[in-house]
Amino acid sequence: MNVGEMQRKLSLWAEQDKGRKFHGLFDLVCDVDWLWLAYEYVAQNAGSKTAGCDGINFYDFYQDEVNNFARLHEALESGKFEACPVRRVYIPKSNGKMRPLGIPSFGDRIVQEAIRMVLEPIFEADFSPFSFGFRPNRCTMDAVNYLLTNAKKGKWFFWAIEGDISAYFDTINHRKLMKLLRRRVEDEKFLDLIWKFLRAGVMERKLFKDTTLGTPQGGIVSPLLANVYLHELDKYLERRYLTLSERDRARRRKRGLANFVYARYADDFVILCNGTHEQALEMRKEVHDYLQEHLHLRLSLEKTKVTHLDDGFDFLGFHLQRSLGHKGVVTRLTIPDKALLRHRTKLQTAMGPDAHDDSIRAKLMAVNRIIGGWCRYYRYTHKVHAQFQQMEHAAFEVFSRWLATKHQLSLPETLARFYARRDGHDAKTLGVDKVWLARHSSYKGRHYRGSPFKPNPYTTQ
Repeated sequence: MNVGEMQRKLSLWAEQDKGRKFHGLFDLVCDVDWLWLAYEYVAQNAGSKTAGCDGINFYDFYQDEVNNFARLHEALESGKFEACPVRRVYIPKSNGKMRPLGIPSFGDRIVQEAIRMVLEPIFEADFSPFSFGFRPNRCTMDAVNYLLTNAKKGKWFFWAIEGDISAYFDTINHRKLMKLLRRRVEDEKFLDLIWKFLRAGVMERKLFKDTTLGTPQGGIVSPLLANVYLHELDKYLERRYLTLSERDRARRRKRGLANFVYARYADDFVILCNGTHEQALEMRKEVHDYLQEHLHLRLSLEKTKVTHLDDGFDFLGFHLQRSLGHKGVVTRLTIPDKALLRHRTKLQTAMGPDAHDDSIRAKLMAVNRIIGGWCRYYRYTHKVHAQFQQMEHAAFEVFSRWLATKHQLSLPETLARFYARRDGHDAKTLGVDKVWLARHSSYKGRHYRGSPFKPNPYTTQ
C-alpha cells in the first residue's frame, strides 16, 4: 500500500465533505505496510530506547524483529490485542513541581503510531487555523509570531488573557472524547482500539491504577486526541469572534464591544482583547464557563491572568511586552529571565560533580547539543545578541570550572591547557581533539518569516 497516497485521500475526502464519516479505518491499522511504516517511525524516535512496563525497548524488540512484528500484527487482526498499562514516571517542571509522564510499551507505541497515521489526515482537514500545537508543518514560532503581529502598534490589542487549564491531560473525559471522534469515525473496531488505550491503566512502582479520565502525556496518539478535544473551544471562539469580517469588527467597536485574537498551542492559549479590562475579564469568565459546561474542564481563574501589554506576558517560553523604542511604541519579543536561569541551571546540572568521570569529548558534545537547541529556539527574539553573549560567558565559566575540578587544576592552569583561539576570533573557547565548546554568539538573530496560517500538508504539494 502507498501509505502517503492513502493519507492524502483521507484528508482530501475529509476536506471535501465536512460531514463524512469514515469506515474501514481498522483495516488500515492492520495493513502490513501501514503497520511496518509505523514501526519504522517509532524505531527512529529517541524514546525508543526507553522501555514500558513490560521492560521491552527497541533493542529487545529488534532481536527477534520479524517474529515480534508478526505476533503484533496477528493480535491486531484477530482482535486479541490488549493495550498494556503505561509506566508512570515524573519529570521536573520549570515551577519546581513534577510532571507525570506515561510511557507505553514498545508494541503499544507501534499501534498508537498507526492510529495517529490514520486519524491525523482526517482531523487535519477540520482543525482550526488558530491551533498550532502538535500539528504537522506548524511550530511554536507560528503561534508566537501571530500574537506578536496582532500586538503591534495600530492593532490596539492591549489586554492578554493567559489561559491555564488545570491538569488538562489528566482530566479529559473519555466518553466525551469518543463522542467527538464519532463525528468523523464510524468504525467500531477502530474506536474500540482507541478505547483500550484510554482505559489501559497506569503502573506506578508496581502499583496498578485504573484510568477513567485523561490521556497519558508521553503517548504517541495523546497530543492528537487532546487537539480533537480542545477543537471544540476553537470552533466556539471562531463562530463568535475570530472569523468576523473587518466591517463586523468595526461595527462591534462602534457599539463599544471588544474584538479578540486567539492562539492555542496544545493546552496553552492566549486571547488578546482590544476592549477594556472588564471586557477581558468577561471573556475569561465566558471561556471558563464553556470549558466547564461543555468539556468538563476547569480553567484556573487564579492562574489565568489578564495582563496589560505594557506589563508583558509569557507564552511558550517567550516574553511579549510593549515598550517605547527609537521609532515610537513597539512590542518586543524577548527571552524571559526565568528562561535564562533555566538554561544556566541546565548547564550547571550537566556539568555537576557527578559528571567528573565523563570524557571531555562526550561532555562537550552533550553540552553543545543543549546550547544549540536553546539558541535555535530563541534566535528570533529581540536583543538576542546581548542575551546570547550573557549565556556564552556563563557556559564558559561553568565548563572551565568543571574542567578544573576534573583535572584538579587551578583556573589559570585550565585555561592555559584547554583555551584556544578558533577561526581567528578572540572569543573564549574551550575544547579538546577538535571539539570545542559551542559559542552562543555564533547563532545569529533572525526575523521569523513563516506564515502562521499554513495549508493542510496532506493535500498540498
